[in-house]
Amino acid sequence: MPEPDPLAAADAAYQQARAAVAGYRLKEARERLDEARGHLAAAPGADGFELGLRIRLTESWLTCDDRGLPAALADIRGVLGEAAAAGRVNIRALAHIQSGVLCARAGNFGDALDHLRPAVVLSRSLPVDDRVRLLLNKGTIGSQAGRLEEAAADLGAAAGLAGDLPAYRFMALHNLGFVEYLRGDLPAALRTMAEADALDADVDRAVARHDRARVLMETGLVEEAAGLAGRAVVELRDAGLTDELAEALLDQARCAALGGRVSDAVRLAGEVVDVVAERGEDARALEAAAVRLEARLLGAGESGAELSVAAAALVQGARAAGRPWLADRATALHAVAETRVGAPADAADPETAGCLRRMRRSPYLATRLLAILAQLSLTADPGRRARLLRDAASDTATARAGMASLDLRTAVALHLGPIVGGDLRRAAAGGDGWAALLATERWRAALAGVPSVVTPAEPAQARLWSDLRRLHEDLRTAGSGDARGLRAEAGRIEGELREHYWAGRGRMVRRRREPLSRARLGRATVLSYFWADDTLRLVHLEPARPAGLLRLGNREDVAELVARVIAGASAAAQSPSGPLRAAVLSSLDESLERLDRMLLPETLGAGPVVVVPSGALARLPWGMLPRLRNRDLTLSRSVDAWCSGAVRFEAGPRVAVAAGPGLALAGRECSAVAGLWAGAEEIAAEPAAVTAALATYDVVHIAAHGTHREDNPLFSSLRLHGGSLFAHELEQVPIRASLVVLSACGAGRGRLRPGDEALGLTSSLLAMGVRAVVAPLTDVPDEAAARTMAGFHRRLAAGQDGPGALADASEGLLDRSFAWFGANWSAAPPVAFRPR
Repeated sequence: MPEPDPLAAADAAYQQARAAVAGYRLKEARERLDEARGHLAAAPGADGFELGLRIRLTESWLTCDDRGLPAALADIRGVLGEAAAAGRVNIRALAHIQSGVLCARAGNFGDALDHLRPAVVLSRSLPVDDRVRLLLNKGTIGSQAGRLEEAAADLGAAAGLAGDLPAYRFMALHNLGFVEYLRGDLPAALRTMAEADALDADVDRAVARHDRARVLMETGLVEEAAGLAGRAVVELRDAGLTDELAEALLDQARCAALGGRVSDAVRLAGEVVDVVAERGEDARALEAAAVRLEARLLGAGESGAELSVAAAALVQGARAAGRPWLADRATALHAVAETRVGAPADAADPETAGCLRRMRRSPYLATRLLAILAQLSLTADPGRRARLLRDAASDTATARAGMASLDLRTAVALHLGPIVGGDLRRAAAGGDGWAALLATERWRAALAGVPSVVTPAEPAQARLWSDLRRLHEDLRTAGSGDARGLRAEAGRIEGELREHYWAGRGRMVRRRREPLSRARLGRATVLSYFWADDTLRLVHLEPARPAGLLRLGNREDVAELVARVIAGASAAAQSPSGPLRAAVLSSLDESLERLDRMLLPETLGAGPVVVVPSGALARLPWGMLPRLRNRDLTLSRSVDAWCSGAVRFEAGPRVAVAAGPGLALAGRECSAVAGLWAGAEEIAAEPAAVTAALATYDVVHIAAHGTHREDNPLFSSLRLHGGSLFAHELEQVPIRASLVVLSACGAGRGRLRPGDEALGLTSSLLAMGVRAVVAPLTDVPDEAAARTMAGFHRRLAAGQDGPGALADASEGLLDRSFAWFGANWSAAPPVAFRPR
């Protein structure tokens, strides 16, 4: 039997070690390198020279992780010197690559590029896999140095070269997605990262998950980002990747700060300081200090000289450490902190002004908005402040319009929170009702749903929706043993569909808006609510009277009463007649009376009432309040949306009705509704038929079971024959319907996001262009729903305005759970047609 070749065995172990490093499996890499070194010791000296240098280069990754960057660079310099003396051009190139990569891992991007430039000159001596590595690393580091076009070209070339190297192709595509993120194209970033994630590549994906978390954090999806970052933290800690672990912990802290969990943010940032302190990485410690300061200053709204001093020290420390971007951010935080203690920073300081100008040019919306917040802190000039506020609103609206996904468009409002909060506090303090209304309307316009260009559904996506419908139907009858697996599979499909929508590109659909004026309000009483810190404020407008600005209850009391009303209304809907039902109704009436006194002004005009709710008030069935019963009542996203969205049909509208399964009275209700409109059609209550009806009819009435998903509101659904119809699906429908009636329990519910962005069936339809939606905010008994809907359509078909028709049709207290959302809608009945 022939003797085994020690050089071949050493090379095999070395290749396995490289693969382990590429997959961030450092423990395995150490074992394979030790194995390679052992085999190499038995090989003839000259034969193993180059392989020995390669082993030392790969080992420098482990040295950097164990003993820090200087030790690793010293080892690489030794390899570089020996390679130059021996005329090994290829090893010189690899040594320069390794130095550059390790410098970049420590955040020294300028030094990293200095090391990589000689490697470019020497790269022709490298085989394909090493050339791919060079392009990968150069592209990635170039992106971190801000050379995004060059980085995109390098990474695209790397992906092309790595056709037979799936691990490297994964990294090239993933990093290209990260460059798109740096460019500010978040849908492209998510799309390219998803393409990488779909590859069958044997790589550890902890770092990739962390990168995707960063993108999601920039979009405002902080819960999703925090979940990914948390998973990455566990995996990176297990893998022993200290540098990457510190970065992931920092982003966990950023997510906590953005989500308002200040104590968690401070704790996580402190953990980063502990991780990096013993390694002497002062720059990383400064980043952690910045996250901690930002959480306290912006998340909790703290003030005090301590924060101002900390911010000033952070500015100096970042400059000394050669971290200009961190110094800029610290300068912005210092300006905000100084204002909080009544000692604003010097607005004319050229260094401060330069920092904020640079931040305004950032591809990151969050960074641009922080700069505007700081600029607002530095000026008291009304004209300058107005321009800055318009800039913030316009920048946010433009960023949202580039996203096809309603999910992303609502989430991105998170980053605008500190600016909106400061503006509304100022408006509340000013005491001018009309000025306060204009302030709230500015932000509601910036955060309004912008219909994007509709992209057709793809076959693969259609299959996923079909599978999801089947799983939801299976879950209805599944036993406890099967339900867990079905829910897990449904969750996987929902995640895949959600990411597909995130990757969609949109473009601005501009609508010319008429300036808001008292004349546009006509006879309406307008009740526009907003929060200044934790206090509810009301702008009260009545015809021919000055705008009033009232201070109402605190957030905790309002939220508690709203929750009691919702719970009481749902309990009453499910309670049979008798003493228990009477007790439930009595308690509900008491809560409604208290809310009526808390929320409504002493006097209300006789005309229509328009309510613009805020926060928890968006969940309240306003028509149940004693003084709003039997009133022509509309719930609107903004006063402007109510003014500009009204629809009047002079000819008869096209009407479609659909009766879903499981409701004993749905068929009778829909037949009655169809009989009230000339030419109305009863369509199949199937997902495809209802979707088609939304694109071809003017009025669509659906009587079906509704399910609101608080955890994932765009998967709120209507139960139809053949499976559920989900809110997400409607994003790819060119909706024609101007009025949609959802006679489905709780269909008006929505989950609130920062910026008062609500997500659910009703809000999704309004964001997609429907002008008015009728839906209940709580459970409604079937008989009450059928009776109310018949009376409502009878009046609507006779030409009565929609909100008035709904109010007049609502006879009992629970009927008033049905709410009119959006703008006014009316139709003149045909002369030859008289409703029965």
